[in-house]
Amino acid sequence: MKYTERHGGKAVIREKSLLPDALEKLAKIEELECIPAIVCDQYCKYPDLSEDQEALGVHCSQCRLVGLFGALYC
Repeated sequence: MKYTERHGGKAVIREKSLLPDALEKLAKIEELECIPAIVCDQYCKYPDLSEDQEALGVHCSQCRLVGLFGALYC
């Protein structure tokens, strides 16, 4: 379920009655803080394919998950 909508470019809770469920969902997301490290360390193919840290950094900066991780954990 989507709990938010945008008003004037800002995210707001759609209905006041949805606030407890929205906070619970946010808490669960915040508890998944280790997910970026797990995904990068265990599932990314580029550490094995990149010859050095600079080449790896290029792949990381272009990764489509960077935006998701940034939105969730910053």
